[in-house]
Amino acid sequence: MRRQTYRMMLGAMAALFSVVSFISCSDDEQMTADRNAQLSFSQDTVSFDTVFAGITSPTERVRVFNKNSKGLRIANVKLESGGTSGFMMNVDGQNGTSINNVQVLKKDSVFLFIKVNVPTSSSMEPTEITDAVIFTLESGVQQKVVLKASGQNMTAWTGQVVQEDMVMSANELPYVIYDSLVVAKNAKLRITEGTTLYFHNGASLIVHGSLQIEGTQEKPVTLRGDRLDKMFDYLPYDRLENQWGGIYLFPTCQECNINYADIHSGNYGIVCDEIDGKVNISNSVIHNVAGYGLYLKDCDALVTNTQISNSKFDCVGVYGGKADFYHCTMAQFYPWKADRGNALYVSNYIGDEEHLTQAINFYNCFVTGYADDEVYGNPGNKPLNLNFYNCVLLTDVSDATYFHDCIEESKDSSTYKDKNFKTFDTHAYIYDFRLDSASVARGKASTAYSSLNPTDRWGVARGEKPDAGCYQFQEK
Repeated sequence: MRRQTYRMMLGAMAALFSVVSFISCSDDEQMTADRNAQLSFSQDTVSFDTVFAGITSPTERVRVFNKNSKGLRIANVKLESGGTSGFMMNVDGQNGTSINNVQVLKKDSVFLFIKVNVPTSSSMEPTEITDAVIFTLESGVQQKVVLKASGQNMTAWTGQVVQEDMVMSANELPYVIYDSLVVAKNAKLRITEGTTLYFHNGASLIVHGSLQIEGTQEKPVTLRGDRLDKMFDYLPYDRLENQWGGIYLFPTCQECNINYADIHSGNYGIVCDEIDGKVNISNSVIHNVAGYGLYLKDCDALVTNTQISNSKFDCVGVYGGKADFYHCTMAQFYPWKADRGNALYVSNYIGDEEHLTQAINFYNCFVTGYADDEVYGNPGNKPLNLNFYNCVLLTDVSDATYFHDCIEESKDSSTYKDKNFKTFDTHAYIYDFRLDSASVARGKASTAYSSLNPTDRWGVARGEKPDAGCYQFQEK
């Protein structure tokens, strides 16, 4: 019985071997050297967006197809430059600058992976580099995939601490920040117009001293993440949240003046923690963050002509202290989770800890979002010193204690919530919070307060019929 079973097993194995051998032979026989049988590619040009010189880029993928009825042998795949350009390749799992004997069976494909490390130089301008991947078939036919990249030289800072007054300027190479940029106590950091700071994942701007951001309407200062590539063809990483840390002002911060800053895609926007000096934010944008947009804890703040939008936690959270907001737009349309915070939250408490509001005032502001009520106050057992003047708010404005000549955004109006704004692309995460022609915020502000800020954050004159929020509607 055992011998019979053993013989049957040997017979089955022999049969299986014969079938495998037949298939292998069959595949070999189906290879062709016909010059008309060629490869096709998912893309014939691989173009990298700007990459920082000296840092290896993310990987791009090309699918190499054999759509023919017989298999193709690729005698050689090589980088045209021989590997001197900075481009690197992997073909069908093999790394190298020249790879031999790659087979692509009929109606099948292999992958080509490309990345690049652009050599550094002293140039302030981006350096354009090109190369190509040359496929030489067994038939002698050559095909190529063109490679292009633009490399930007930069200054990399790792664990940088500003110990004395310093200026960061757009006239220098772009700054890439690792392990945070720290401004020490009694030191001042000035960032001049047109400067962009690129922060690596987790890095923040931490201020124990003073911060002066001096952007202009034409040349704002930008603080963003350092990923220049895309998650998908239509979606740059720069439009996603949590690409870097944010700005954190510690209690010893002596002053913070921010004008025309674009702060976006961080873990948070600006956190002000009981700082000694005053916080002045004007003509700026804080957008698309995974925590608070603007967090004020026992601070003295003045915020004008500023957009604070799309935060996982509250767009603006005020806990104690005093603050004045003029012509600000607070728009809570955070797209990634439904349990987002409010557009505006004002409280006398953080948990059980008391932080009494001294005077929190909003003038000519526009506060809206996805929820049915985007304004929340937590007085606890103490009076909440909170006032709204000539604002348009997505909340009940009937309580005269807090609301003075305010307009309640109504779902019965022709524009409501996101319909108030110019562009709302929730697929590609493109938002333009300038007003639509039919927005409920149009003409609702008071000239008594707009005279203090006669133009919006784009320099558009508000005139005799000012709009609520940081944007004045303008016909095309």
